[in-house]
Amino acid sequence: MKRLLIVLAFVALAQATTVSSITCAGQTATVNSTAHGLIASQGFSLSGTSPTFNSTASTVTANAFTFVLPAGTACSGFTSGYSAVAPAKQIIDTFSVAFPGTATVALNYVYWFTTVYPNPICTLAGVPIPPYTVCPVSLYVNATAAEQAAILAGTTVEVAGQLVVPAATPPATVQTTVISQYNAMQVGFAGYLLAGGYFWNGSAWANH
Repeated sequence: MKRLLIVLAFVALAQATTVSSITCAGQTATVNSTAHGLIASQGFSLSGTSPTFNSTASTVTANAFTFVLPAGTACSGFTSGYSAVAPAKQIIDTFSVAFPGTATVALNYVYWFTTVYPNPICTLAGVPIPPYTVCPVSLYVNATAAEQAAILAGTTVEVAGQLVVPAATPPATVQTTVISQYNAMQVGFAGYLLAGGYFWNGSAWANH
């Protein structure tokens, strides 16, 4: 196996911005952070003295954004203890395999798509939600507790992928290709196309 070190740029930590305050309205939290740089349906990571928390931005303005907390999570617990916010990881290079016979390289990676239409996999207590029978573990072995929790909550959707390219392919071309794939598919998760766990009641869509 051979790792393409240049692709590790995908998991480089993005620049964090300062959180000035977090306010609550029911299960919806508003994070105030000047020039945070997030867009709607983008994943983020809150950090500070409280445990790191990952979720997905709902409504977004230049200096603030909202997110919806999982059922059973008190919003009041987020009004203090968080001092910084940064974009969440999106593409992670897990490992690469060289094939000398064909002079190609297979790049294996995971995509972390994010959605405001979550389909939870497990409860906060770690109990699988049918039809799931187990709470899965991320394919990324270095996933943090917050990243793993976001996957189980359904706000982050993990998808494995592979790209086979000629060994002489410039690293920048590889990066451009997988980023384009991610951006194209993320549109479906940001919209309603790939939402799960919803039903139509005759007048509106609701989550079961």
